[in-house]
Amino acid sequence: MSGQLSVTVLTGTPDNDGSYALEQLIQHSGDLRLAAIIPKRMNKRSRPSGNVPLIPTTERLVKLGQGCSCCTVRGDLMAKVRRIADEQSAEHILIHTAPHADLRTLAKTFTVADDSGRVLSDVARIDSLVTVVDAKGFLDSLGRAGARSLMERLELANVVLLQGGSGIAPQDLEQVLGCIRAINASARVVQAEEEGFVLSALRAAQPFELDLAEDRAAELAGGEEGSEEAGSVVRFDYQARRPFHPARLHALLAEPWPGVLRAKGTFWVASRPEYACALDVAGGSRNMSPEGMWWATVPVEQRPNSTQFKAYLEEIWHPAFGDRLQNLNIVGIAVDEQELLGRIEACLLTEEELSAPDEWSSLPDPFQWPAVNG
Repeated sequence: MSGQLSVTVLTGTPDNDGSYALEQLIQHSGDLRLAAIIPKRMNKRSRPSGNVPLIPTTERLVKLGQGCSCCTVRGDLMAKVRRIADEQSAEHILIHTAPHADLRTLAKTFTVADDSGRVLSDVARIDSLVTVVDAKGFLDSLGRAGARSLMERLELANVVLLQGGSGIAPQDLEQVLGCIRAINASARVVQAEEEGFVLSALRAAQPFELDLAEDRAAELAGGEEGSEEAGSVVRFDYQARRPFHPARLHALLAEPWPGVLRAKGTFWVASRPEYACALDVAGGSRNMSPEGMWWATVPVEQRPNSTQFKAYLEEIWHPAFGDRLQNLNIVGIAVDEQELLGRIEACLLTEEELSAPDEWSSLPDPFQWPAVNG
């Protein structure tokens, strides 16, 4: 055997741990020389049967490198994959992860050099990162606490395996597929048949690359602003310069946003004008936190002195607010764009409130933010 081993990562979601998919893939592996690495704590009754060797593993995190260059990886997987490659005991590796496993740490395991300077990608590479989704419970999951984990797994995947699609109404299936496309338009979606499937059906168009996956996730699955189809995927931006009223914004974030799947961006509130804050909406889950300071709060002598930075500031600078900006990117299904934009707009300071900046610090502020590090 020569070249790199092909690796497929199979990850579950809160409503589907991927055990059934794992069993089907092993039972239908045919003549493929396959090795499966599975969580050691997997219930023995749910372990797949067949001729494929099962290699149990317990997650072991290790730090490689030093200082700012250090990186946490899966030491257990690094050792087991390398042993399979050294022994030439398989031509394909299937790694099954628990729904809570950190996929970024797993992916970095293949690209970070160990203490001997060896990189796992020299002998094995992740071709497909497959996220398993249950069609029946998918739409309900988007409104629950597990929505963030589900969406983050969909955002990183280059293949989505949809199970149970034949058991729901065609219009519901189309809505599920629309949501998946909205979250990750680049992923290949494979609909599993009731009687199983083969590993080759889960091959991605391009091998998995963590940097590309993270860039795609940060861009909310890309796409142009506006509606792709009537009643389908909608993407739009919201920008404004004046600050939000903290209490009104906090109230809005506690309300339902019908149809919104993902919303990300930067914002600022009048009571804390020094903080650039991040918003991350995933279905019914909302995260808001300060992520740094606006350049307007930094003395001129402490700002970068490069021509590029000065040009950037000149382009975005507002005479009253400096670089402060409300900048939100929103993706959803059948979202009433104008209604939502109106609700967001109503959270901005009124003309009367804007004219009294000395009173901004005393505005009611229900946000419970920790101090910004650094």
